[in-house]
Amino acid sequence: MDVKWYGTATIGIKENGNEILFDPFLRRNPFLKNTTGIDGFTGRKAIFVTHGHFDHIWDIPAILNMDKDVTVYCTQVAADNLIKQGADSSRLHIIEHGDKIETDGLTVTAYKAKHIVFDAGYIAQVFARCVFLCPVLFKLVAWNHQCPLKDEILIYEIDNGEKRVMLSGSFGWFEDIEYPENADMFVLAHGGSTRVPKLVSPFIAKTKPKKILMDHWDDAFPPLTRRVNAEKSCRILKSEYNDIEFIMPQEQKIYTV
Repeated sequence: MDVKWYGTATIGIKENGNEILFDPFLRRNPFLKNTTGIDGFTGRKAIFVTHGHFDHIWDIPAILNMDKDVTVYCTQVAADNLIKQGADSSRLHIIEHGDKIETDGLTVTAYKAKHIVFDAGYIAQVFARCVFLCPVLFKLVAWNHQCPLKDEILIYEIDNGEKRVMLSGSFGWFEDIEYPENADMFVLAHGGSTRVPKLVSPFIAKTKPKKILMDHWDDAFPPLTRRVNAEKSCRILKSEYNDIEFIMPQEQKIYTV
């Protein structure tokens, strides 16, 4: 399997030349500079959504309009948010915890998860800039209001029969759920907290992934936000789990599992 990061939380996973897409978000913020245009995301059979926040779904209606063969797999709340944005409901397949989808030689299994809790340090960093950037803040609040979460969020396992990838769109977990262990790679969504190492460490200890690729750390909403220091989190976690390889991805570089 090949894993490719397209920026924000957008991940492509390719098997035998076919790529499935997770959480596409490219165009909504006019200040966001991505090297992949929306037309670069046609020709796929499946899009999977971890949760219904706008920075995980906003490009999906446009992709559906351009590509009549793609199916979107998401929770009911994410589907409701997509329909409000003009997505064709017949192209949306509702999935829940424990569901398995077979597509393009891959088995994708959904596990119930949680959204990361925004901590005081992260909120202070963002709102310190709001005095000068009120119009951007109002737009961001409006987008979030259009795309509520309602505690429906998934972690995915992607399995090709030999290798397995775990993928989060925002990190939070339930201790009583048996998540897959010993994955060949865990895609860790970093954004939303200054306490990510402390939050994720018990999950790593329990699931024991072989590699961790950092995701959702770039500057998604400039000029309101700033890039997250995910390298610091890597160093902290590496000191605790020195047998795990931590990857700070480059945009569109292929990482083979």
